[in-house]
Amino acid sequence: MRILIVDDSPHHLNMMVYELNKLGCSTSVAQTGAAAIDAVAQEQFDVVMTDIRLKDMTGLELCWHLRTAQGLRHLYLILMIPGSMTEQFHELVEAGADEFLRKPLDWKWTAARLLAASRVVAMQRDLERLATTDALTGALNRRRFLERGAEEFTRSRRYDRPLSVVMLDIDHFKRVNDSHGHATGDDAIRATVRACKETLRACDIVGRLGGEEFAVVMPETTPVNAFTAAQRVRERIAATAVPLPSGGELRLTVSLGLSWMTATDPGIEPLLARADAGLYRAKNAGRNRVEIEPQITLPRSLAG
Repeated sequence: MRILIVDDSPHHLNMMVYELNKLGCSTSVAQTGAAAIDAVAQEQFDVVMTDIRLKDMTGLELCWHLRTAQGLRHLYLILMIPGSMTEQFHELVEAGADEFLRKPLDWKWTAARLLAASRVVAMQRDLERLATTDALTGALNRRRFLERGAEEFTRSRRYDRPLSVVMLDIDHFKRVNDSHGHATGDDAIRATVRACKETLRACDIVGRLGGEEFAVVMPETTPVNAFTAAQRVRERIAATAVPLPSGGELRLTVSLGLSWMTATDPGIEPLLARADAGLYRAKNAGRNRVEIEPQITLPRSLAG
């Protein structure tokens, strides 16, 4: 488990890092509530263990901030309280804490409670995965894809960074289902997402919007670089063979539309709408091609 320890005592922090590492946990530390909030915003933790008294806020306030900002990813919050505290237990849980441990910590008891916490964390991660991913392909589902796209749009706008979007659709997919059955259609959909993930960068966000339609958000990517990446995806899918139950194999192609963030875009939706327009132009132009919306002049080496 990945644990963030929040305590303003360097001695106690060092002791906890030592003991938690002995238990096989990965640890980071923060000495203030503000630092803890920043750390959680930057990294993914499973558990936060915080002292109830911090320099800049109480542990209760920190729990409230973390619980409010957690979004879909559940954090297991443990408050460390002095042994003299005999009341406020309801307030601890009401503020968002999942559990409290008395200081000084009994490490056998702490190890047992962390084992229990790991089971809750594993269950929460499974629920998060089911809520955010497409069951057939493992790509993000439509809702989560749009959320992540909106997050990347906001980040790109704030830091004045490029952002590109690609929409893609399997060509003649109805013919695949009608000729070979829905099981082969499902294989074709899985193969398309697999080709996207294997071709694109880890930071690129792949989503299944529905049926045979997919989209990709490409952070830090100019239109020309996005076009190159989209062509690689198109070529990879065209080279992919889907085995048929009766023998032989099915070859797929996809049509793609590409767009990018402009100064006047208020959110991710206009980018997707323009990419969708490019996608339909690609289909009308013969399929198995990438079209850019709005159309721009590409370098001669890319124009084909």
